[in-house]
Amino acid sequence: MRRDKTESAAGASRLAKAVKICWIILFILYLLLLLFLTMYSRHYGRGYVRRSMNLVPLRTILQYLNAKINRNIIVTNLLGNIVAFMPMGFLLPLLSKKLSGFFRSVLATAGASLLIEAAQYIAGVGAADIDDIILNTLGGVLGFLVFLVCRSLYDRVAAARQKH
Repeated sequence: MRRDKTESAAGASRLAKAVKICWIILFILYLLLLLFLTMYSRHYGRGYVRRSMNLVPLRTILQYLNAKINRNIIVTNLLGNIVAFMPMGFLLPLLSKKLSGFFRSVLATAGASLLIEAAQYIAGVGAADIDDIILNTLGGVLGFLVFLVCRSLYDRVAAARQKH
């Protein structure tokens, strides 16, 4: 009986490690996709542009919301910035105990966004914009909230299994 429990625990440990490796691989693939979209994708307006920078919060967001332009452009720019960073807000606390708290996770997401904006400015692709950092950070917050919901559901299922 004792041997069965030991083997079961070892199997669970191996499974947990395999799952963690899968999450790490997924995170790396996500980062590569994010790098491509923010630095290289011509579909998202990348390519050489004159360097520009907006340091006035909400300026670009309000310009988009008040402009009479194609709605697809608005959705791509505003919602795209939010959605692009939701996986980061979800995956960071999943992969790192140090980043499992709200403040650290959001700070790491904002920092990653700031690095991307700086890289875009230096490389002359896209435009460095504080509003992108705001929207990206909002995406990280939403991703973190999804993480909390998933963790709560997982904990409930695990607790229910232990009862049976």
